[in-house]
Amino acid sequence: MAAGLFSSIADPTDLDRVRDVIAASPDPERLVPLGIRRLGIGPDATAQVADELAASLRPGAAEPARVLLVVDATPILRDGEDLKARVEGDLRGRFAVERLVLGHGGHLLADDEALDAATAAVQGFDGVVSVGGGTVTDIAKVATDRAGGIPLVVVQTAASVDGFTDNVSVVLISGVKRTIPSRWPDVVLADTTTIRTAPAEMNSAGLGEVLSLYTAPADWRLAALLGLDGSFHETPRDLLLAFAGDPSEWAVGLSEGDPQAVLRLTQVLAIRGIGTGIAGTTACLSGVEHVVSHMLDMYAAAHELPVGLHGAQVGAATLVASAAWHLLLDRLERAPSPVPVHLDRQAQRQRVSQAFVRVDASGRQGAECWRDYEAKLTAVEAARPRIERALQDWPTVADGFRESIPTPETLAVALHAADSPAGPEGLEDWIDEEHFRWAVQDCLYMRNRFTVADLLLHLGWWTDSEVDAVLDRARSAARAARA
Repeated sequence: MAAGLFSSIADPTDLDRVRDVIAASPDPERLVPLGIRRLGIGPDATAQVADELAASLRPGAAEPARVLLVVDATPILRDGEDLKARVEGDLRGRFAVERLVLGHGGHLLADDEALDAATAAVQGFDGVVSVGGGTVTDIAKVATDRAGGIPLVVVQTAASVDGFTDNVSVVLISGVKRTIPSRWPDVVLADTTTIRTAPAEMNSAGLGEVLSLYTAPADWRLAALLGLDGSFHETPRDLLLAFAGDPSEWAVGLSEGDPQAVLRLTQVLAIRGIGTGIAGTTACLSGVEHVVSHMLDMYAAAHELPVGLHGAQVGAATLVASAAWHLLLDRLERAPSPVPVHLDRQAQRQRVSQAFVRVDASGRQGAECWRDYEAKLTAVEAARPRIERALQDWPTVADGFRESIPTPETLAVALHAADSPAGPEGLEDWIDEEHFRWAVQDCLYMRNRFTVADLLLHLGWWTDSEVDAVLDRARSAARAARA
């Protein structure tokens, strides 16, 4: 039902229409209200920044209103012009503007230091404008939320992630990536002229991020079927699929900055963020593929290596997620009604410690991951009777999984169309087969979210041989797409 409703929306930036369709979908009361007032996507979107900020300010704001411009040190050009300077110039015509530059030496992490600095800096301002990518946006959302919900206008300058239009932020806690509640921006302005001329790998990475909508919702639904996640709702999933279309078709030319391909990518990523926000959980779009990317980021940060593009890593890991799902489905067809094994908690704690000692020899990050993973183990034990019933009646309860999850071969074609990496080759130079395999095999130990990898482990099907089989299929799919 919802998929048909959402397909009736001609313009995804028509948020009033999107709200109407959400309200008409099943059980809308279980969803989070969409809190973005205005979404602008187009070649001249940044020209609206002063007007949109003025419309977002609270009654009684000072004259002229005090505005903080939040940026990082990375240069961003729009048709050869300094975009940050242009936005600041437009704002100075109407507001009292100060600039906050986050990060050291051009490197910015959403850690406690950056979050605390931004939160302190926004105090006393009437409005905030952030200009940049996902990390700057996440920090601005957290800081303005902590400061009482100061009006926030986000100027999106890349289409590599979907975090501009949601109400959460990805941050570092004890060196581990975690997603925390933050807030909806009041306004998001995505300037496709800037995005189109961004480095080609940024837009290619955006296509990788898009592809997780074909695997992550399956993990979300699986957790719900097994009694491990009560947040599952069909509407966010259907919203995403209604706008996604066939990326292998519309992504052609993306790496060359084709205007229509860039526009479509930016629109789909915006809808992804909205879907996450109304779901009230990132689980709708963050499954195995995202945890693999987080694992690689943790390793990079711990060893002071270049942190790769999130979307590029997600795209490569989506082939792995698809291969893992098809391994599970094939096994369940050959071995119906399997019985989950009992995992020894002490042995699992040791396994988690071993998995993360390569990231942090002090054990701090391993302890943070064990805290989340232990909670997942407890939940699995409590849900064991339901899990066993679901496995005994798998053909009935899991109807539609195979049809909803594209094969790795299909997904690899879409990645190839956008010139996006389909495996460790093409990612950061330090990410070799061994690092990638570690991230895949141990990804389930990072956080408290049940995915296909967890079920495979609890069925005894996530041994070295199965992991090798999954990686082999993903590699084979990537090779076939390039042929």
